[in-house]
Amino acid sequence: MQNPGLDALLNPNSIAIIGASTDPNKISGRSIHYLNTYGYSGKVYPINPKYEEVQGHRSYSSLFDIPGEVDLVLIAISAKHVIKTLNECVQKKVKACIIFSSGFAELGEEGRKIQEQISEIAKTSTMRIVGPNCQGISNLKTRSTTSFSTSFADEKLAYGSTATISQSGAVAAMAYNIQKDYGRGVKYWIATGNESDVNVQELVHYIVDDPDIKVVQAYFEDVKDGELLIEAAKKARQLKKPILALKPGKSDEAKKAASSHTGALAGEDIVFDAICQQYGIVRVDDIMELSTFPQIFELDKKIQGKKVAILTNSGGLGVMMVDKCKELGLEIAQFSEETLSKLDTILPEFAATENPIDLTAQLLNDKQLLSNAFPILMEDSQIDIILVAFSGIGKGYDIAGMINDIAKASKEGDKMLAVSWVASEKGVIEAFGEKGIPAFPDPTLMIKGVAKFADYQLRSRRDIENSTVNETAKPISLDSYARDSSNGFLSEYNSKRILKKWSLPVTKEGLANSADEAAELANAFGYPVVMKVSSEFIQHKTESGGVRLNIQNADELREAYESILQNSLQVVDRDQIEGILVQEMVQEGFEISLGLKKDPIFGPVIMVASGGIYIEVIKDFRLLVPPVTYDMAKQAVDSLAMAPLLNGVRGKAKLDVDALCRTIISFSQMIQESGDQLEEVDMNPVMVMEEGQGVRIVDALFKLKELNLIKIG
Repeated sequence: MQNPGLDALLNPNSIAIIGASTDPNKISGRSIHYLNTYGYSGKVYPINPKYEEVQGHRSYSSLFDIPGEVDLVLIAISAKHVIKTLNECVQKKVKACIIFSSGFAELGEEGRKIQEQISEIAKTSTMRIVGPNCQGISNLKTRSTTSFSTSFADEKLAYGSTATISQSGAVAAMAYNIQKDYGRGVKYWIATGNESDVNVQELVHYIVDDPDIKVVQAYFEDVKDGELLIEAAKKARQLKKPILALKPGKSDEAKKAASSHTGALAGEDIVFDAICQQYGIVRVDDIMELSTFPQIFELDKKIQGKKVAILTNSGGLGVMMVDKCKELGLEIAQFSEETLSKLDTILPEFAATENPIDLTAQLLNDKQLLSNAFPILMEDSQIDIILVAFSGIGKGYDIAGMINDIAKASKEGDKMLAVSWVASEKGVIEAFGEKGIPAFPDPTLMIKGVAKFADYQLRSRRDIENSTVNETAKPISLDSYARDSSNGFLSEYNSKRILKKWSLPVTKEGLANSADEAAELANAFGYPVVMKVSSEFIQHKTESGGVRLNIQNADELREAYESILQNSLQVVDRDQIEGILVQEMVQEGFEISLGLKKDPIFGPVIMVASGGIYIEVIKDFRLLVPPVTYDMAKQAVDSLAMAPLLNGVRGKAKLDVDALCRTIISFSQMIQESGDQLEEVDMNPVMVMEEGQGVRIVDALFKLKELNLIKIG
């Protein structure tokens, strides 16, 4: 980890506080109080001309009065003085600044303009800036607590192996406080605020290299650099360090709220979700998941599968857990005969030895019951995960012994183990946490965390095994073209000529400029055929009467030619029509839609969808971000609601899913190798034929980047 600006933010040797207060309860005084309380070993320079001393430190009249270098400056003054202060920091050669002050982009256009000046100062200097409108940063290992958050007011730091990086200071505070309650802690606590310069994804990318960090918790209100987030996710996956991400904004109302909070401009949530799925970011749904799941993801255990054994003292709780496990994709393990036999010898006659195992209240009488049961379950190869759930445990139970038995089993066994402690003795969750055992008061929360952990581990392993992909494709210029595109759109004919460059499987077709030429093409392809107008000025051919299907003979063909031409002339001039496209008629197959859209944050995004009415009625689609591997394409196809129809149902033949996946890969390669020249692509329908017969791209529409129109020839 070597980056002078970010190092100064995360591990400063000297800190100046502009606007420093003698009152430790004020925003401008609290960080000094924390630095004093927790024993920060670096230099502290309060700056306030009103005082000779601030909270035990000599006070300076200005930044320029401080002798020597200053790594980090905290700015806690009125917004109207911030720009002048930043320029002084640049003159002083300060490495980094944190701006606590608010009154910028979160207030509207006027504040946004001032914030843009902050961004410009960061761009034109080597100084890095966090904020404005932020609650700062804390490194709990070095005790550089450069924040005013009340999370650190109880005079005890909860140090751990995670990093909490959040645009929202309140969210970071909630996460930290919840982790403390669970006997856990963090190394880095960061609230970035309006992100005029340093943002969450840059910090994730940097901090994931820290050897002390096992898990990164990130809260986004928007993503400013999609490419950097993807690079961070790739790096984290290689280092086997999970990123847990919480991002609101699924609804329009939530997007608006995010904008008013930190000036964020929330992007399309569905694209962010696709990025998480494709690159192994674990997306969580709420603050409890963000705060409590790290205790699972910190584990060094390798999960081989999703087969779960449930050990409980309540039959009812066990049954509820079975339902939740099945709902979340976990499997209920079938115990081996040897395991059942061994359980019979240690459990009372009235206890259930099948999964879930009900230990009953016998735990009160038999203090060895847990310590005897765990080795039996650990030895069964049919079990991957052990979930322990206790309810109503109070006085009379050997709780300390139970905690030790579970901790010993987790340490000595190779299977993952997690605990749910429901409506039982207080303080036990924290005790489990201190021993490194994932523990939850809510069994549903535990099961959801375990299911996400299993998905993460198994998918990461599979992705590494199937990671061959060309990520360094050189752009290929599409520079020969029969006619200029004045509006960015290409005709179907020219769109398909681009597809042919990458050997994508288009239908047999040709362009005719007379009925006789059309007849020659139809004779070559064989009837029936399809005829369509070809013009970049007519994107909706059917609506303008520019399509005729299932043409059976020459007479029908000539009539169709004249009809399509006359209908099209009602919409465009004759010189805007390339000709009439004659195409083989594809009569069998399942309709799929493939498309490309440009996301403003993440760039090109591929859509894989069921064609026809399914995409519109049931929104049956998946998104992929190039480059795409075969495994990624297969997962996207298999996760469609209509996927069972591709695999043959009710006696119908299985369709060529393999060819479809390879078409998606070729499409991804085309997108990479054409650089930024393509703005939109719509291929609908793409007909998937019977297994072994491939696919056919029946229709295609390309839109070029309007500032870089290309020619194809």
